[in-house]
Amino acid sequence: MLIAFIGLIALINGVLGGIGGWFGMENLTLEAILGWIFAPLAFLIGVPWNEATVAGEFIGLKTVANEFVAYAQFAPYLGDGAEVVLSEKTKAIISFALCGFANLSSIAILLGGLGSIAPKRRPDIARMGIKAVIAGTLSNLMAATIAGFFLSF
Repeated sequence: MLIAFIGLIALINGVLGGIGGWFGMENLTLEAILGWIFAPLAFLIGVPWNEATVAGEFIGLKTVANEFVAYAQFAPYLGDGAEVVLSEKTKAIISFALCGFANLSSIAILLGGLGSIAPKRRPDIARMGIKAVIAGTLSNLMAATIAGFFLSF
């Protein structure tokens, strides 16, 4: 399922890149849109504004896909030859923000596991899934905020 979901994200990126090309935005991707959406949230957890869009991309990708995909995209930014140089504090905050299982694929795992145990409660589990993802994401972001507060490089 994860491979299919990543393939769907690649398909969406291809469509967005094609549509963005008509308007002069050839680099339009789902990650870029998520970066713009999650940039204020990244700023609120302690990332400097000039790095918030990049951090927002990773937080959004973690929420939409999963943390493994987000960490894989984040890994090149940890080296010296990165296209965008991030501060050490930003790297630490992003590392904490990505460390958790609050994502949309977790809802499917939850439905599959608990839905087989209690099939009559499956609609209730599905309804609570989004709330659980939001609560888990806020928990991860709170840990990242606290870590950023105490870390000074």
